[in-house]
Amino acid sequence: MQGVDRTRRIGRVLRKELAAIIPREVDTAALGLVSITAVTVSKDMRHARVYVTALGAKVSQTEVANYLNAQSGTLRWALGQRAELRRTPELIFEYDASIERGAEMSKLIDDIQEPQDKSGGD
Repeated sequence: MQGVDRTRRIGRVLRKELAAIIPREVDTAALGLVSITAVTVSKDMRHARVYVTALGAKVSQTEVANYLNAQSGTLRWALGQRAELRRTPELIFEYDASIERGAEMSKLIDDIQEPQDKSGGD
């Protein structure tokens, strides 16, 4: 149980620090507003999977993840400067489409009209 708590805690630290680093270190003009939805860290602390979403992006979802993966070395270095970890994990960015799926589901639910009672009354 100790290892799970530690990886969760480090994931929260990485998420907080990356949220501050990405807008400063990466040109996000084409990406739009980049948001980190989750960070999972491997048990050996060598890899961190960073789930991101981009609102108002001018590029596709895969291009957002590819662009951030191309910048992962710079982001990892900046993260190492700020996070005070013994070892800075390798960053792997993946696009998280759950927010868009949730918005689509919400819209579908809102579009469903309840059948109205057509009986004349009491």
